[in-house]
Amino acid sequence: MLSVDARLWGKHAGLPAPYPAVCHLVDTAAVAGALWDAWVDGLPALQSGPFSKISREEARSLICFWAGLHDLGKVSPSFQALVEELYEDLVAAAPEYGLDDPVQGLRHNEVSQWILAQLFQELGYPGGPSARRHVGHQIAQMLGGHHGAFCPALAARDLRDPRGARDGIGQGVWEEQSRSHALALQKLTGAWEPLQERLPVALAVAVTGLVIIADWLASQESFITARIPAPDWVASEEALLAHWQRAVADAPEVVRQAGLGRAVFRDSSFEELFPFKPNPLQASVANELPAMVGGPGLLLVTAPPGDGKTEVALFGTTVLGRACGTGGLGFCLPTMATTDAMHSRVKEFCERALLEDAALTRVHSMAWLSTDTATDNAADAAGAEAVVTEQPASVEATRWLHASRRGLIAPLSTFTVDQGLTGVLPVKYGILRLLALSGKVVVVDEAHSYDAWMHQLLVRLLEWLGALGAPVVLLSATLTGASARALVEAYLRGAGHHALTEPVATRYPGWLFADAATGQVSAPRQVRSERERALRFQIRPVTRGDDVDRSDHRLQVIKTLLDPVVRDDRGCVLICCTTVLEAQETYEHLARWFASLRESGSEPPELRLLHSRFRAADRAAITDACEKDFGKRGQRPHAVLVATQIVEQSLDLDFDLLITDLAPMALLLQRAGRCQRHRGQDQDPHQGRRPRWIEADPLMVVLDPVDRSGEFVVPKEWGTVYDESLLRRTSRLLQEQGTAAVQVPGDVQRLVDAVYDAEFASVRALDDTAASALQAADGQRLAEQAAQRQLAEIVGIDPPYERRLHDLWRLSNTSVPVDEAMIATRLGADSARLVCLYEQAPDRWTLDEEGQLPVPGLHGKTRVTAPQARLIAQHVIPVPGSWLSDDADLLDAPQSWQDNSVLRGWALLAMRRAPEGGWAGRIRTGPVQYHPKTGLAQLQLPRFGS
Repeated sequence: MLSVDARLWGKHAGLPAPYPAVCHLVDTAAVAGALWDAWVDGLPALQSGPFSKISREEARSLICFWAGLHDLGKVSPSFQALVEELYEDLVAAAPEYGLDDPVQGLRHNEVSQWILAQLFQELGYPGGPSARRHVGHQIAQMLGGHHGAFCPALAARDLRDPRGARDGIGQGVWEEQSRSHALALQKLTGAWEPLQERLPVALAVAVTGLVIIADWLASQESFITARIPAPDWVASEEALLAHWQRAVADAPEVVRQAGLGRAVFRDSSFEELFPFKPNPLQASVANELPAMVGGPGLLLVTAPPGDGKTEVALFGTTVLGRACGTGGLGFCLPTMATTDAMHSRVKEFCERALLEDAALTRVHSMAWLSTDTATDNAADAAGAEAVVTEQPASVEATRWLHASRRGLIAPLSTFTVDQGLTGVLPVKYGILRLLALSGKVVVVDEAHSYDAWMHQLLVRLLEWLGALGAPVVLLSATLTGASARALVEAYLRGAGHHALTEPVATRYPGWLFADAATGQVSAPRQVRSERERALRFQIRPVTRGDDVDRSDHRLQVIKTLLDPVVRDDRGCVLICCTTVLEAQETYEHLARWFASLRESGSEPPELRLLHSRFRAADRAAITDACEKDFGKRGQRPHAVLVATQIVEQSLDLDFDLLITDLAPMALLLQRAGRCQRHRGQDQDPHQGRRPRWIEADPLMVVLDPVDRSGEFVVPKEWGTVYDESLLRRTSRLLQEQGTAAVQVPGDVQRLVDAVYDAEFASVRALDDTAASALQAADGQRLAEQAAQRQLAEIVGIDPPYERRLHDLWRLSNTSVPVDEAMIATRLGADSARLVCLYEQAPDRWTLDEEGQLPVPGLHGKTRVTAPQARLIAQHVIPVPGSWLSDDADLLDAPQSWQDNSVLRGWALLAMRRAPEGGWAGRIRTGPVQYHPKTGLAQLQLPRFGS
């Protein structure tokens, strides 16, 4: 065997000297072993398939060996020629390296796959005439995917002679050096026994993800710089052994510093975890669940808002985590607001529940940013150590190891749903998301909040979590029975149970447990709710348009409803609007009315506005003030809060009266949880501050949109926020309900299921116009849902049991382009982020209107510091991506922002002095202004009543 040639470089950019390829292979193998040690007990997938048939030591050796081989493709002329000076020196010293020409554009990870397929077969891994059954090819394809996307499977003719079939790989000395590097790794890792069967695809995903993280950790600049050998270093057996031993000794600390360990939960009772006595739902789960759980499974909990589902999920996490050995908790929520609210609760819980400290992080989608998360991510990216690899991969590695996506692989995390669902879309590094989730108990909160597209992707994600052996907890306040059954069945399908013996039944409120090992679903437990109450709806038809003085105009009706509030000195009112624009218009109209009342000597309520399009710092201040004033221990000032739907989930707010635009029934019932939320049948912590005008039962006024003839109509301002069919059905149900009390939780499941009833129209006496309109809307809804499900099927990866996944290429490639912005857009969220920059003078820009905060990094090439990145992040605003196209007046991002993996994606909106005073910027649709009380607003749109 030819000795390993240390002149073949593996890392170069940004280093004081070239780093030999063999050194990086050895480093990665050592770090992979440390990751295995940290993760194997908490990743059920790593204990499955052929790994369950061999010892842990043998499996660990294979992991180290494979991980080290990931960059073997760098031992090729096409890679070595990337640094012209080094390549010329190599060929001059050893002309045999120049016998094969390099091929420009041939990626080293692709070369790794081609040469390893043959090499593994030489080492005793079973081959075959095609990639479908070729064990060595599967491992080779896994390692070829270490840059986040898998390469296509080799054709049968290429498998027979990969080097001869592909120019640029190299033969002769290149083949000999590839073999020498591989055999040196095999000896160091002790991976003598070849794998004899293909890995199940879930295990293949887990191993690939582990290799990617190991490669990144071993590619950190400080790790490499500390071990660059002397210029005359020779890769002898003794020298390689010494390098290996040092890397093995250092690797555990590298993993520890990255925060990639495990979270181990105490064996604690409910009372030990929470400082209160469990309610009936919590007691039922605490008493019965531990005896049911022997390994992975799915816990489904359905109960009204305020019934303690979060505590049930957290207690269930400790039970499932201990039974499965999983190393963490991932709490998944639909929006940034719900994620932020849950983060602090999970943090407090973990302080009581863990045997030792573990990193807790939160991850928002690219659509939503809180001030804490935005500043933390931007600052972490500013201080992040360079990862020495190709530029796109370096940016991605920084995001995962130090910045915006680190929370996914940390042991404990709260994250928005799109971060999880991206794992079942064929995007680059999507497999890392599956790896990250597979080592956690995954809690999916507000499981009812998703449309057909998101629901279908959630079904696919549950199939994968079932295959990966990840325990799951599903929580919902208003999940239809059919949706609940579909989600449970999906998880069990992924776990290998395709034919259930009995249909899945649910109870409301209640819970059930589905066992991944046996496929058995427990009998559903129905429990009594401690928050039983009667809720009354009052439906008020409202019109829209320029004639705001009409008595039935939406704004005039709101003023009429607020009249008793204005005349009293007590009362907290929430007005929930469908769009940001309508919230801003409602706020401005009420602000003018309240101003006129002050001029006449009255003292109207305080007026506030909350929606998504505030600067991160401004929005955080508004949200914090709302939680302080309207929360369980709030002072309850005399106030009116105008808001969008962001208040309906996870914020523990209590209002005396709720006025809301029409929404689908499930969302109205969720929103109703903010109406006298803390008022029970026997006690009310706010009794002394309740106004005199409240009724015996909590009242929710629903503004039903109609035209001037009184016929139902979906306002054009709403666009496609809600489905017309569900709005029409909800409106009809509310009219039928009238003033009769809705029993919570008794009537909740009935009302939610009724909205989706296929026989809805046939069992109601509708006039011809209403029947025709509903039929058309129903047809459009069903067609749209079918289209969404079909789109999810087209763009989503195959389920784990799909035989076509013998070619891993299908996990990261599709005929339909998919990226994370598409996910955020499908969620209906604001998918872009912008920072307003104010032009104080030519070429002098600031983050504030007063000119006190110069824009960091705008001039020069110095890196943005962590404090500067935090400052910038406090000024970021989420907006629709469509706002920033075409004629938007945007500044080019400076190089210092481009070098920050978080800031590089943010748009810079030029704000210039307007002729009429103030500041204005220009987006695609026209001018915008920003005000701390109203947020970012479009100017060209009408302001009713002005």
